[in-house]
Parts: sequence; structure tokens; C-alpha cells
Amino acid sequence: MRARTTRRFFPDSEASIVHQNGAQLTAPSKGIEVILHTREKERDPCCAEVISGEHYAEIGLWFNGKELSDYDGSFSLPREIGEMLKDAGYIVPEECFA
Repeated sequence: MRARTTRRFFPDSEASIVHQNGAQLTAPSKGIEVILHTREKERDPCCAEVISGEHYAEIGLWFNGKELSDYDGSFSLPREIGEMLKDAGYIVPEECFA
């Protein structure tokens, strides 16, 4: 897939692996890089990568117009992704965040 990317580093953020029951499974790592991917010939980001130390997640993104309507790969959307989407002009409902 050829894609355009937008990257941002959040030096004060932390990431860790969390089980679906809410238990933290790993120690947090400091500093998160978020990469938004937009497919060639499309306007909206299709996914976001979250990278921090040994932690990695890819979260699919779906939009209804300029509003985020769904996402996968996590139970709540990392605020860093929401911040990047809002900065790009998208609406991110508050219920997406924990």
C-alpha cells in the first residue's frame, strides 16, 4: 500500500500493554511516536501506528465525513491520535477516549 504519512513524537506520553480486563501487562515506556497513514488517492487517514520502545499497535480508522466513526485495535483511542486528527481538521468524539 502506498500511503502518505504524518508523524509526530510525544516525548512526555507513555505506553504499555493492557489486557482486555484492564490489567497492565508491561511497564510503561516513555515517548510515543504516532504515524497517520493515508492511502494514495484518498483523503482520510486509514490507520495510525503507535510506537513506544518495544510497544507497537496499529489502529484502523473509519470516518463519516470529517468525523471519526469507528476504530479498531484498541478499546479506547490514544489521546495522541485524537490530537493529531483534531489538528488535521477531524472531529473526534470524546467517547473514543478512556
